Amino acid sequence: MVRDIWERLVRATLLREEIRQIALEESSSSISSYSSSTTSSNSPLLDTNFNHSIPGILFTYEQIRQATNDFGEQNLIKHGHSGDLFRGILEDGNQVVIKRIDLRSVKSKFYVSELEFFSKIFSHTRFINLIGHSLTNVVEKFLVYIYMPNGDLSNSLFKKKIPDDDLYSLVSLDWITRLKIATEAAEGLTFLHEECSPPIVHRNVQASSILLDEKFEVRFGSLSEICEQRGSARPKMITRLLRLPRNFKKSSSDEPNATCGYDVYCFGKVLLELVTGKLGVDMSDTANLKTWLAESLPYISIYDRNLVTKIVDPSLFMEEDHLEEIWAIAIVSKVCLNSKPSKRPPMRYVLKGLENPLAVIRDECYRKALKTTEDIGSMPLDKASGITTDDRNTIVTWPDGVTERWDHNKMLDSNVWLY
Repeated sequence: MVRDIWERLVRATLLREEIRQIALEESSSSISSYSSSTTSSNSPLLDTNFNHSIPGILFTYEQIRQATNDFGEQNLIKHGHSGDLFRGILEDGNQVVIKRIDLRSVKSKFYVSELEFFSKIFSHTRFINLIGHSLTNVVEKFLVYIYMPNGDLSNSLFKKKIPDDDLYSLVSLDWITRLKIATEAAEGLTFLHEECSPPIVHRNVQASSILLDEKFEVRFGSLSEICEQRGSARPKMITRLLRLPRNFKKSSSDEPNATCGYDVYCFGKVLLELVTGKLGVDMSDTANLKTWLAESLPYISIYDRNLVTKIVDPSLFMEEDHLEEIWAIAIVSKVCLNSKPSKRPPMRYVLKGLENPLAVIRDECYRKALKTTEDIGSMPLDKASGITTDDRNTIVTWPDGVTERWDHNKMLDSNVWLY
């Protein structure tokens, strides 16, 4: 009798909490829902509203056209999936980068997500600055960013001494600069995952999204796929009680890569690229990604430092201390690339490891994490992207003795990363 009453009380409490969480999620997604629904109509009113809420300069179409030399080919930086990037020079002589978003070929959700991000987080040292925008054109939208002299990591890791010279004149970034870039990128992701509520997922972490200024200071770009991580991977109690379908309530986190764990996985790939010097393996190219990981990860062991030298970028000049650091960062990258999201470290621990690489070698948490790392070379990419059934069923016991199911929002496994 007492047990039945206790179970009903617990059930009622959980149900009340679940209803409260749903209400909070609905409230937080109301702006996104409104933006998505109104964007599809390409209404000029939407642009007016954004102009009032987004910080920065309001440019006219004519100013944008003149800055980019009428969108000339010589000003084109690259074609991106969320818009074309052009170099531009404003009337005051300042260099900028201008993204042209053609809504006839690019989904409006990309630029809406980016604008929402800038409306909430206008200025942060680890994210590209939005100087201004031009949103009055129904078909084409324009975002104006600060110019980053060293481009992105994918084209700065190796550079030619002389632009027209052959490949043998390539100059490689030294290890100290590579470690600095990795640490500052980790700062940006740690801010999104740990300091934003709910956590924000970048979803496009790669070498080309890590932008570099004249001093190789990092600012993240490629913000068009950014979204909130919210909701749970398992059906909510109210859904089970009312026997509603699992897809009754959808959010951005329904997409398999809308988790902080996916960002950690992608960042692990960037770290491995910095160690090996091998860039250009696309996350969507599953076959090549598997091959590259299968060829690289077996040479990363916490018990054998010299083993990693077989995969280290040969252009790196390694002193003894640097080899120790490279070994440590390789270990961090391998742990981030674990096939189970629950076994990957939260970004705050990745940042700690990058700030003090030599401590990684002695860290028992990393030793335990490496022991649980599976053969990643053969894993499917969708397994790396989301929360697995095994993760959802994990029961953890915290230091205070409380036992509960693992919360994917915390993005940690208590047996490894709680210290």
